Amino acid sequence: MPRIGSGIPLVGRQDELAELKTALATAAAGRAGAVLVSGDAGVGKTRLLTELVAAARSGGTTVFTGRCLDVDEAGLPYLPFVEALGQLTPAQRAMAEHRSVLSRLMPGVTAVEESNEPAMDQLRLFDAVHGLFSDLAAQAPVLLAIEDLHWADASTRDLILFLVSRLYTQRILIVGTYRLDDLHRRHPLRPVLGELSRLSTVELLELRPFDQVHAEKLVDELADGALPPATVQKIAKRSEGNAFFCEELTAAYGDGAGVPAGLADLLLARIERLSGDARKVVRAAAVASQIVTHASLATVSGLPGDVLEEVLRETVQHNVLVTADGGYRFRHALLREAVYDDLLPGERVRLHAGYAQVVTSQALLAYHSFRSHDLPGALAASVRAADEAGKMGAPGEKLRHVEQALELWSVVPDPEQSGTTELGLLRAATRAAIAAGEVERSVEYGKAAVALADKLDDPELSALTRHQLAIASISLEHRGSDIQRIVEEAWELVRDRPASVVKAKVLALAAREWVWSWEVDVERMKSLAEQAFQDARLLGATAVEVDALVTKAVFAEWDANIEEAIAMGKAAIERAASIGAYDVELRARKNTAVVLWMNGEKTEAIRMMDFIITRSAQVGLSWGLSGLDARVERICMRYALGEWAEGLKLAEDVDGAPTVARARMMAPTLWILAAQGDFDTLDARAELLAAQSEDLFTHEMGNVGRAEAALWRGRPEEAVEHVEAVLSAMETLARGSVTDTMMALAMGVWALCDIAEAGRRRGDQAAVDAAIDHGALLEQRVHKIVPQRYGRGRRGEHHPESRAFQARVAAELSRLRGHHDTQLWQDAVGPAVQMEYWVGVASWRWASLLLTDGNRDQAAERLVAAYEIAVNLGANPLRDAVTELAKRSRISLPGNEIAAEPNSDLTPRELAVLELVAAGLTNRQVGERLYISQKTASVHLSRAMAKLGAANRTEVVSIAHDRGLIGQYQG
Repeated sequence: MPRIGSGIPLVGRQDELAELKTALATAAAGRAGAVLVSGDAGVGKTRLLTELVAAARSGGTTVFTGRCLDVDEAGLPYLPFVEALGQLTPAQRAMAEHRSVLSRLMPGVTAVEESNEPAMDQLRLFDAVHGLFSDLAAQAPVLLAIEDLHWADASTRDLILFLVSRLYTQRILIVGTYRLDDLHRRHPLRPVLGELSRLSTVELLELRPFDQVHAEKLVDELADGALPPATVQKIAKRSEGNAFFCEELTAAYGDGAGVPAGLADLLLARIERLSGDARKVVRAAAVASQIVTHASLATVSGLPGDVLEEVLRETVQHNVLVTADGGYRFRHALLREAVYDDLLPGERVRLHAGYAQVVTSQALLAYHSFRSHDLPGALAASVRAADEAGKMGAPGEKLRHVEQALELWSVVPDPEQSGTTELGLLRAATRAAIAAGEVERSVEYGKAAVALADKLDDPELSALTRHQLAIASISLEHRGSDIQRIVEEAWELVRDRPASVVKAKVLALAAREWVWSWEVDVERMKSLAEQAFQDARLLGATAVEVDALVTKAVFAEWDANIEEAIAMGKAAIERAASIGAYDVELRARKNTAVVLWMNGEKTEAIRMMDFIITRSAQVGLSWGLSGLDARVERICMRYALGEWAEGLKLAEDVDGAPTVARARMMAPTLWILAAQGDFDTLDARAELLAAQSEDLFTHEMGNVGRAEAALWRGRPEEAVEHVEAVLSAMETLARGSVTDTMMALAMGVWALCDIAEAGRRRGDQAAVDAAIDHGALLEQRVHKIVPQRYGRGRRGEHHPESRAFQARVAAELSRLRGHHDTQLWQDAVGPAVQMEYWVGVASWRWASLLLTDGNRDQAAERLVAAYEIAVNLGANPLRDAVTELAKRSRISLPGNEIAAEPNSDLTPRELAVLELVAAGLTNRQVGERLYISQKTASVHLSRAMAKLGAANRTEVVSIAHDRGLIGQYQG
């Protein structure tokens, strides 16, 4: 059950509340003032005022509140002041009784006779109210809060104007609220606001609707976190930032897609105030669904021109419609929805048919034709609308129109008269879904196209649909074996046929086999790429020729011809852009950026990767394969560079993204959050990812981040579970990710080292052996997942991140087995590791081994390096771990000097006691082992603690272990 707004923390209004509190503080200091808070109905004025009232009362301010009511023309004179003065305490009421004229506002006060001069009577009343509040303000600051001034009667408006115009040094703040959307041109409050706004003591504060971020936060708070993120986003978007609408839509979630009944009644009440002709125009405008022109309304409504002008003026003055871009639209989309839902079925069909006769947009024609039951017209318009959307670079809209056409295909007589075929629509749907990032849908449409093409007995058409299906499947990591089968089928269909564009396309795709499989023949792939390149050139198929050139650039990089690879990539970019082969252009840009990154040109790589996002948006492929890959890649690049704040910011750029894209962009932020130590946010995002998507790529990256977070939290067993999840997922793929696999292995061996060392300290050799065996098993599994990791120079093997992870894995495996290979640790922190954060972590890990070996000078050097890296990056868990190790080892860090080290010359007996204490024995058990009394064992332990500067048993064992004074205890 959603919570009501008052039951949740204030959302998105901190700045406005601060402004009101400042005004209150100014008044309390002796400078009276007034603030007029405006905003649409439901925007949150009451909640803001409630927060101010609560803060004022808690600060000792005397608060009076009043509210104006909607009672049409009858009016209740001075109602908010009657309500406010009814809140006087007995002592305050006694002060009021000295002003008998206040009897008109305060039942119980001795009444005065009404004079023959009503104007003077009103002036005396106003002066009495002013005097009372001034006297009260002399005792304590006064806040007078009046809501809904748009409903104020004339007397109330006059009294407010009188009071505000006489504010000076009294400790009084008057705050009034009113609805902007109720203020039509002739509203009686308008002139009052005009006079008040000219006073120097008056401030105007407009409360605008929430932005999308704050609207989503409010909906999530209202739902108590129970709604899926996609639903939260949808509700927030429908509300257009209106707090009341957020609350109503959240409360009604699950009751249908329309406007909730209670909210609809409230919205329609505004329409009922209009004249009959005005309501007729509003109903016609609701069917338009967007901005509607004057001419369209004239045709559809059937009203004469002069009548239409008058009723439009009426609707605008009453804030039902607003002028926009030469036409009219509803002030709020939910108001349009409510009016549309209230139409009678026949009325709705008639109005849609009317618009179908006047609209010029094919998309609108398809919409109105469908709604008016003209299905043949809707099919033809949908096909044309899809073509228009494609030319405009709007793949999501194109997909929507193609899907509508496919739905209509089987129910319309002679559907081919629409100018296309069912297979053409399926292929168009596949292309549009790929471009829009709707991966699963693209695959389903691709499969349907293959099935239909196979019925037509055209080998090239069957091969072409398989080519498209394979392209659609590439971003689904678990489809590697399916892609291989599809490509082989396509090749068999065209293998023995003469050279053709389709055959060249299949060749070019087959040359990219490494993308979905490890079991490849590089020389064969090079040959296929060259054949595709030459055939396409002879056939004049430039897009296919350039696509093959992009692949050839990859092979050049594998052969260590870096300059040639970059030159080929840039040439491919230029040629693809010149002919409008945008998917090829983006692939070339992304590949070239990665080559630059791997070869140390990080600035140019980042610049190019950022431009891909801009370019993909320009050509309508924001969420296509290359566009999405670039978005994820640049977040990972910022992680590697330590530019974590920027990485988190980039991950928020998901406007219009499909669910899979949102999840993939969120996943690498878990790496950053783990390194920063923001575990609460990490946990929340991990939960979101689990609910949002079953995408393997997302969960691979997410589990790596969760593994590191578990390590920093001191939960190595949990970290191993996350690593196991990554490797289990990788084992289902025909080709796993080198980088993700090696990163996961590094985390897993780190965790097992911690488990083994804990076992050594307590003398549990079985636990140590189990950890070593587990580490060996993880290494074996990784070798199977990435079988060619130690083979030829493939991209993954010399990726900077892969080198960093491989170096750490080698060093940690050595440590796990009880060895200390200095060279391996030097490699793990050496210049080849271009990730500063991982150098810092490795330095900290190595320092603990150096301390165990008694090499304090080198350990201090590594700890200082790790500390400086941690502080520079904001890597809080690493900083804390380094600080703790340095403290135990009495090593000074920058800005954290250690006092002179106490005497640590332990006697043999003290060392023996520490060895047993480290093994987990009690003082009594230590005494039994050493044939001394329990008291004597305790004395030896206390002396050792004093010499090492330790406060307890755990700390003395840890310090002794870090300094190499004790080793593992063998019972």
